[in-house]
Amino acid sequence: MILKSPLNYTGSKSKLIERLSPLFPENVTRCYDLFCGGGGFFSNVTDMFDSICANDVIVPLIEFYKILQTKPWEELLSEIEESNIPRDSQESYLNLRKRYNEGRSPIDFFLLACSCTNNMIRFNNSGGFNQTWGKRHFNIKVQDKLKAYHDLLYQNDKIRFVCGGFDEVEIEDGGFVYLDPPYFITEGGYNLQWSRRDEERLYDFLEMLDGRGIKFMMSNVRKHNGLMNEKMNRLEKYNLTMLPEVEYFKVSRKRVSDTEEFVVCNY
Repeated sequence: MILKSPLNYTGSKSKLIERLSPLFPENVTRCYDLFCGGGGFFSNVTDMFDSICANDVIVPLIEFYKILQTKPWEELLSEIEESNIPRDSQESYLNLRKRYNEGRSPIDFFLLACSCTNNMIRFNNSGGFNQTWGKRHFNIKVQDKLKAYHDLLYQNDKIRFVCGGFDEVEIEDGGFVYLDPPYFITEGGYNLQWSRRDEERLYDFLEMLDGRGIKFMMSNVRKHNGLMNEKMNRLEKYNLTMLPEVEYFKVSRKRVSDTEEFVVCNY
């Protein structure tokens, strides 16, 4: 069964796991998910590897996953329900956002992600959550998804969560690295803090992994909304596989039909 993230992350790879997994390298036991986001990848490949390192630069996201690993379900649900807000109260949302920005509670972060516009996590340059009210909240459907994630993660020492830049994670020889970075030529809100310099670092990082003989797979787009990925020439020496058409209407100002998503592997 494919798990769906309780965070409803845009661009989640849960729908593509069945297409990605046949492309995984053989005889690899350690996996590194360097842009883990809503967990659509790591949560659906736990049976395929002996150990998984899941990394993201968003501190409260990783702290929330660690809570799922350590806090019993009844206690976790009680804390969430105690802090949950009404679906139809903008004032409650703004108060929750203010409280999070002052205290940075992972529980408040999760509830903001459940309640904001399009469930799209967004921060200002100071790290404050600044997404607008979305007329939604933590509900029974989200609770069911969260329970499934908790069942997977609770006291599961196979998955290790770390927080930092993608190129700050210590990668051991013989590991398999999966990367699902922000797509530079798309319009996702999470892309706002992904710069051209970050994009350059990403491709330098791939070359470093390849030079060390570490196997990697990266998801990205070749074309989107009339724009072409200018870095495609740096991928010519690797193996590229096009993926089925993916809808990006949640992160775009309008529906587009010319998005071409791919995965690239160095093996």
